[in-house]
Amino acid sequence: MGATGKLSDGRGPAVCANSRDCFRDVYDHLARINASLDTIRGTIGTAIQVKLSMVTIEESEVNKKLAACAGIFAFSTAFAGIWGVNFKAMPELQSDYGYPMALFATSAACLAWYFNFKRVGWL
Repeated sequence: MGATGKLSDGRGPAVCANSRDCFRDVYDHLARINASLDTIRGTIGTAIQVKLSMVTIEESEVNKKLAACAGIFAFSTAFAGIWGVNFKAMPELQSDYGYPMALFATSAACLAWYFNFKRVGWL
C-alpha cells in the first residue's frame, strides 16, 4: 500500500498527477481489504484457540477416567500382592471363609471406589 499511498497523496511523479483520484480509490480499497484481513486473521486465531481449549478439556476428562480405573485396579492389585506372599500367620488361612471374605472385602472396597468416582463424575 506504500506505492499507492504515495501516488494518491501527490508524492508521485508529475505524470501521475491526473490519476490521483484513481490511486486514492485504489488505496482506499486496499486499506479496507487489509482491515478485513486483519479481522479475519484475528477470528481464525480465536477459533484455533477455542478448538485447542476444547481438545485439552476432552483430554482432561479422559485422563480423569483413566486415573479412576487405575486407582481401582491398583487397590485390588496391592491386596492381591500382599496376600500372594504366602505368609503362615495370615488370618484368612485359619478360617474356612478366609479367602472368600478377603475377596469380598477387596470387591467391596473396589466397588466403593467405583461408586465414589462415579459420584464425583470421574467415571
